[in-house]
Amino acid sequence: MVTDVMAHLRRFHLNSRRAQPIDRDQRNTPGAYWQIDADRVDDFQRCGYRRRHFFPHRSFWLPKCGPDGFRLANWMCGIDDPNAMWEIVLYAAPELAAEFPEDLFFDNELIWHQQQFGLPGQVAGVSVVLDGRTVWSLTHVSDLVQRISRHREHKTHVEKRFKGWNHLLLNAVLHFASAHGAKRVRLASAAVAARHTDRARRLDPTIFERIYDHTINSLFEPRRRGVWWYLDLRAVRERIVVGQRKRYPSSQTKTICICHDIERGLGHQHDPSFARHAAEGSGKALMTMRQVEAELGVRCTYNVVGLLMPEVRSEIELDGHCVAFHSFDHRIDRDHQLERCRELDYRIKGYRVPQSKLTPELSDHNLLFNNFEWLANSTASLRREIPILEGSLVRMPIALDDFSLHTGEQSWEEWETMALEEVRARDFVAIGLHDCYAEHWLPRYRGFLIRLQELGELRTMDDVAAEVTLGSSG
Repeated sequence: MVTDVMAHLRRFHLNSRRAQPIDRDQRNTPGAYWQIDADRVDDFQRCGYRRRHFFPHRSFWLPKCGPDGFRLANWMCGIDDPNAMWEIVLYAAPELAAEFPEDLFFDNELIWHQQQFGLPGQVAGVSVVLDGRTVWSLTHVSDLVQRISRHREHKTHVEKRFKGWNHLLLNAVLHFASAHGAKRVRLASAAVAARHTDRARRLDPTIFERIYDHTINSLFEPRRRGVWWYLDLRAVRERIVVGQRKRYPSSQTKTICICHDIERGLGHQHDPSFARHAAEGSGKALMTMRQVEAELGVRCTYNVVGLLMPEVRSEIELDGHCVAFHSFDHRIDRDHQLERCRELDYRIKGYRVPQSKLTPELSDHNLLFNNFEWLANSTASLRREIPILEGSLVRMPIALDDFSLHTGEQSWEEWETMALEEVRARDFVAIGLHDCYAEHWLPRYRGFLIRLQELGELRTMDDVAAEVTLGSSG
């Protein structure tokens, strides 16, 4: 079949829409994605793909780790440079995604890895490593297709429309490699992919063989080197289908994030009297702040100490808020905070640093190895005033908090004036509020939120991190 395809391609006119090299100046321009519309099916067929495997789609190249991507890059190819990590995410084109209920794409038990970044239609994704002139393609995953039995009413439709997800994802990997000047692509075989899959899962070897071995061999003539398939890009460049380059629109709205640090008295263990006082009042404070936010339609970010997470998480998420970790026990003198958080939940994306003190444990390496996608800390510590995706991690600066109210350094009127001036002066402001200091601000909280709503849009840090990530696509 490969020989027939190459003969067909030689007859393909030079002015047709086959794969073309990407302008070097456009390769790493932030905010770009690649769209392949329904009328490109003939191009895919000329390059050896089956028509039934095609669907119109968009691909984003995100300069970040995919789920477990940093860990897998360490284990599978011995690479631990955060700047070498990428995730390619494949979305159905909007008109195709509209055939399905939008809620389907945001069901966290279906789309388990939660790599939608706020966009409907996410179909598949792959973690890749850009290592000089070599691209390593690690795990190919489609939660939508592989877990659709949880929604049997959509099973047939999903499987029919998206059956070729891995073929199109492979084309996106080859396009990415070619655009970044790679000479070769190494793709995981079923053997190495299964070896590095969670042992708690019941593995079906035929699924791994179909995804990792059959797809590439049905389209190309790869060489096998150990547990990796090897493709020379010079031999396949004519068969890469390139989409139309589009720009992802960035938000032009002033963004405000309210971040609640839920820690009760755990942040004041050096002051037992205040710790008891905070623990006694935090439950009522949490309920009141949720009520105020619900009345105003405000969604916030709740950074919760891990020890408290099982008790409060469900009620916070019920209101549509974002939940992040605020360490495991708020002890900056104890290690293994990240690991103990992950024992509680493996999918929460964010981590808020306690006391704004970056301990040695909170290195980029450790955060990425434990699958965190964003880190929130003071602007002084991060040396950033706006969120930025850097080294595979979104840095979320917090401009001010309520500690000066607790110490009495500022009155409420002084603090509110400062906060509102900060919001007026910047396009992005994150404000930290503690449950243990709620008596200083909660009686005025409703009016404060109303004034903030008049100045900008209140959003969660998960939402902001998603937008920053998509805006960094290139």
